[in-house]
Amino acid sequence: MRLVILGSSGTYPRPGGACNGFLIQEGETNLILDLGNGCLSNFLLEADLTSLDVVAVSHMHIDHFGDLYPLYYGLRFHPDKPWGMRLLIPERGLDIMGRLLSEDARAYLTRIYEAETVAAGREYTVGDMKLTFHPTRHPVESYGIRVEGEDWVLAYSSDTSPCAGLDEAARGADVFICEATMSPENADKAEEYGHMTAAQAGEAAERAGVGLLMLTHVWPTRDPADAVREAGKAYSGRVLYEPEGWSMHWGGDSDAQE
Repeated sequence: MRLVILGSSGTYPRPGGACNGFLIQEGETNLILDLGNGCLSNFLLEADLTSLDVVAVSHMHIDHFGDLYPLYYGLRFHPDKPWGMRLLIPERGLDIMGRLLSEDARAYLTRIYEAETVAAGREYTVGDMKLTFHPTRHPVESYGIRVEGEDWVLAYSSDTSPCAGLDEAARGADVFICEATMSPENADKAEEYGHMTAAQAGEAAERAGVGLLMLTHVWPTRDPADAVREAGKAYSGRVLYEPEGWSMHWGGDSDAQE
């Protein structure tokens, strides 16, 4: 498995960055978890538009699905018409997207995207990978996503405050991508906003017994190094925060290699 960071900023991009998005490459399969603002251009540095197999959307906040719009136009006007892109998305996701489109453009949404509504606990097969969605705690319907390959497990928190669904998604994962939006000064607002501090991300990683914690959704004006230190006080393993374009391999007979 190869993991590529397409974006890791929370709510809006830091300078030169992008909002949340993660490319997972397993064999010939290209899977993206969330496609926030700025992520598509970073994906195109890695692969051709038509090589993307599936996009899985954790929840319908624009910083997690915003680049579905340029992807839509890229596919719609592609000379080969590679329509029918598989899209795993919360209920009424295409309806929400359509609110920003003209009547003509809305008519093409269900032709460009072959949408499957995600549901808690249901399994989805993507190439040689298995995806399961676990409800998290956020102001809108939101899911943590667990991705299982033949010899590896990756978990993604989505946006959430601590909850049972987060723990279940992360349980025993080799790699845990976890949001760390709130600074210690705003920790009292984390539950209200449906987010976590880096310390809470570390605590979640420790509870779940994960192999590697990778922070994401860090507030753009915050120094990520501070978030890494904060998480490291609660988690006994390795903690990372990496910029767009960073990648790692996992699985087989070797440990993670960056």
